[in-house]
Amino acid sequence: MSGLNTCELLVDGRIYGGWLEISVERSIEQIAGSFELQLTARWPGADVAQGLREGLPCEVRLGGETVLTGYVDSYEPDLTSASTGIRVSGRCRTGDLVDCAAIYKTGAWRGVKLDRIVRDIVAPFGLKVEVAPGVDMGETFKRFALEDGERAFDAIDRACRLRAILCTSTPAGNVLLTLASDESTGVSLREGVNIKRIQAVHSWKERHSLVILKAQTPGDDDESGAAAAQLKVTAKDAEINRYRPLVVMAEHHTSSGSLADRAAWEVKVRMGRGKRGRLTVVGWRTGKDGMEGPLWKPNTLVRVDSGRMNLDDDMLIVACSYQLSGSGLATELTFVRREAFELVEGASRPRLGKRLSDRTNRDKTKRGDGFTSSWDLTPPEEANR
Repeated sequence: MSGLNTCELLVDGRIYGGWLEISVERSIEQIAGSFELQLTARWPGADVAQGLREGLPCEVRLGGETVLTGYVDSYEPDLTSASTGIRVSGRCRTGDLVDCAAIYKTGAWRGVKLDRIVRDIVAPFGLKVEVAPGVDMGETFKRFALEDGERAFDAIDRACRLRAILCTSTPAGNVLLTLASDESTGVSLREGVNIKRIQAVHSWKERHSLVILKAQTPGDDDESGAAAAQLKVTAKDAEINRYRPLVVMAEHHTSSGSLADRAAWEVKVRMGRGKRGRLTVVGWRTGKDGMEGPLWKPNTLVRVDSGRMNLDDDMLIVACSYQLSGSGLATELTFVRREAFELVEGASRPRLGKRLSDRTNRDKTKRGDGFTSSWDLTPPEEANR
């Protein structure tokens, strides 16, 4: 196996290689990437990797490129009379945000933007916050407060949802605030050519005909009286044709404008998560035979062409799982329509609606009257107060 396609675990300056089975996953839907590495020697008395134990800081490298920086969660030796084996698993440094409580002074902020709140929460964990180029942090929070016993990532995720921002991690283990990317891999994946397997899930389970967001905010020059005491906006998923309402209680100190954006975003994300696919390709890389070129990365666009899936479009990769098994190297890509992660606000709303409408009309023309592809996303109806 070439150096571009090897997996190494770096712990305390020492490199551990020779893994026979690996799974390394990164996703824009999760704050922490994860890994699991396994090695089995088919003879007794072989040395179990020395120096490995739970809790140690580590890096996972694929072809010399760091894809995850974090800690060993579990170290599991497995010794028999006929073999020696180990399994090592862990997560990105940001995994501590998932496990641990958020603690910050009085637990409340006033008049600050999203990135300031996130930086204050992650600072005790020794993590930095990066903001992707061109990403606007949105309105200043009039007030944001931690809930009793709330975990760090839950608080961050709650604040990010109010500004329709994605919170994930970097290969170096820091927090990244971003949006759905328009960066293309420049690769076309075609059924029967370079797709080993393709699957899809189309589900209404987490989708709702009506999403109602409620919040409260102190009165000011913009919001006063009854309007400030109880803010309420709605957004509809036009594809859900039976009564399925959902009430979401947002952070109680917000504005009606932010709440309307959040309602539309909530519908679109649920729509996108209800229409997703997963495919497997050979190798970990985007070039020839999966063995050359850059690694596959989440939050990039790839063309997916599958006649039997009724799909031929640019799709957003939301997760990459790099794998090694007895069958060789492979990458499992989870993908959705990019629109599922776009923030709907201001001037972009009508343009987005027109783009989706035009695409749906083209599909109907190509495939016959009255037919709508199951991959189409219907824009949420304008949020109303």
